[in-house]
Amino acid sequence: MKRLWLALVVLVMAAAPARADVTMTMSISLNAGPIAASGQNTTFQKGTKVRIDSKIMKQDQSILIDLDTKQAMMLDNVAKQVRPFDPKQAMAGLPVTFGEASASVKPTGQTKEIMGRVCQGFAFEVAIPMTMNGETLTVKASGPAWLAKDDSVMAQYQAAQKALTDAGLSLSPLGQGPQAKGMAEVAKALAGAGIVMEQEIHMTMEGTGQMAQMMGQMGNIAMTMTVTAISTDPIPDEKFQVPAGYTKK
Repeated sequence: MKRLWLALVVLVMAAAPARADVTMTMSISLNAGPIAASGQNTTFQKGTKVRIDSKIMKQDQSILIDLDTKQAMMLDNVAKQVRPFDPKQAMAGLPVTFGEASASVKPTGQTKEIMGRVCQGFAFEVAIPMTMNGETLTVKASGPAWLAKDDSVMAQYQAAQKALTDAGLSLSPLGQGPQAKGMAEVAKALAGAGIVMEQEIHMTMEGTGQMAQMMGQMGNIAMTMTVTAISTDPIPDEKFQVPAGYTKK
């Protein structure tokens, strides 16, 4: 069950390449029933290349993406291993299939200042039907998001997000298959509005069978992601290459 909850968190996380050098650091806090964790993601973006360093729940991993070739690699920075990255592997081995997702993103009319930027408020909702061990369940994710687009850095980052979604690239397992339409609608709506500076995600599992009851006993997922640093310093090309000494898994 713990593995499934961790996989579900991946469903709402993605990254996008930028047209200029931008480094963005985001803090993450997660509560999923008995599981509580904190960590951070740092995204390095240079042209059509992107690297995401993720440190959370005692894991230290990086993803390298090339938008031109549409290739992605996963680095395990503890084991010093590298392998091709396939978003669908997050659900590998789990008896789960997904239906078509529905999604909505609406402005709230509220504003909030984050790191000196005036951010506009949005509310998003996603509902994803799934079948698990023969039972039909629905995963629902919702919450507020605060977006900024008030300077040149934000404009460059925003254009890059749109380029990613237009290319059909996603780091989320839900970016694949029939549910991709709903997830793409959320991604494109947010990319058109600006850059997510802060987001709260509340995930629930609804259903009437034994699986729904088991998942309900674990509690709901609550996750908060907040941008804590933005830099436009030049990023060396080596940042987007597999480090020496890593072996293929």
